[in-house]
Amino acid sequence: MKRAIFAAVLLLAIPGLALAAGTNPPPELLQLEREISLKMAHARDEGFTDPPRMKTLADAQAVDAEAEKALKDGEYDRAENGFLKTAVLLHNLGF
Repeated sequence: MKRAIFAAVLLLAIPGLALAAGTNPPPELLQLEREISLKMAHARDEGFTDPPRMKTLADAQAVDAEAEKALKDGEYDRAENGFLKTAVLLHNLGF
């Protein structure tokens, strides 16, 4: 009986172990995150005062925050999409 329970627990744990082992984000995604973070810092330091650019920066910050959360949660496709959207918004600001 104990062996059967142990085997059942082990079978349930193996997929979880495989999932935990494969949770490292791709290096390209980490590089994209670093680049976006740097550009976001520069954009914040710029201190935009005109409303359209302030709105674009606020939108970029919101999308970036969601992408960071997705990265933390292991949702790498969603994180990449968010970082790319942020990159477009920052490009529209001149970064």
